[in-house]
Amino acid sequence: MRPSSNQTFSFPRFARLFGRHTAEHLPAYLMTAAVGLGLMFVVMGLLTYLQKSAPSVTAQGIFFMLFLLAGGLVFASTVFAQFGERRRASVALLLPASHFEKWLVAWLYSLPIFLLVFTPLFYLADAAVVHAGAAPGQAPEVVNIFAVAVRENIISVLWFLLLLNSVGLWGAIYFEKAHFIKTAFAVLLLMGVLSVLNHQVLKVLVGSADLRVAPPFTGVVFAQGQQFYTIGLPENQATWMAWVPVLLAGLLWVASYFRVTEKQL
Repeated sequence: MRPSSNQTFSFPRFARLFGRHTAEHLPAYLMTAAVGLGLMFVVMGLLTYLQKSAPSVTAQGIFFMLFLLAGGLVFASTVFAQFGERRRASVALLLPASHFEKWLVAWLYSLPIFLLVFTPLFYLADAAVVHAGAAPGQAPEVVNIFAVAVRENIISVLWFLLLLNSVGLWGAIYFEKAHFIKTAFAVLLLMGVLSVLNHQVLKVLVGSADLRVAPPFTGVVFAQGQQFYTIGLPENQATWMAWVPVLLAGLLWVASYFRVTEKQL
């Protein structure tokens, strides 16, 4: 087979790389999925045991969101682990594929494939807990994340998942060891610094008013005497703020890709 003249992306070359990655990491991914399934079952089962009844639909929805975000960040922060170890990095860098193809394989596994695997695993654990832990007279009811009533919340969570995925990918390729711990520490430190700076700037703008904590990209709440006031964007402009996580995710994805291109033997 003649080598492709496209040095950025070739579908046959990408397919071979994807197949090799799958064959090499499938046992570890299956083990990770099993551990995640067990963890979800234990956490929801413990709640069911303590309250002597199955979790409500609202509680199940909250569990879905928390497990999705936490699992997505942890998994994304490990997909570039081979670049942190010298011996494994040499093998990864010598593979006959472009940097973009190597980055794309990691992105596919950490986001769309993760979602496709996580959702049925959650429902498996959730249905088992709900039906096994239903109290006498309680009708088992499993949450429907595709229902219209919860669709808006799920979309917001998916937007936030994009941001966490990009943070995890960036940390996975930027740090050489302890990827998740270092990534989480860097994010918490950055958010703390930004929150302090944002609070100080807003304090200057509102003057002597009693300003409440104001994280970045949120409205301003302050007290003047016994009265509380809230300042925010008009509703038609506030909807654009939902795209901020997507924009930040895009920038971090680009940053993680260029970090991959910097890796050398």
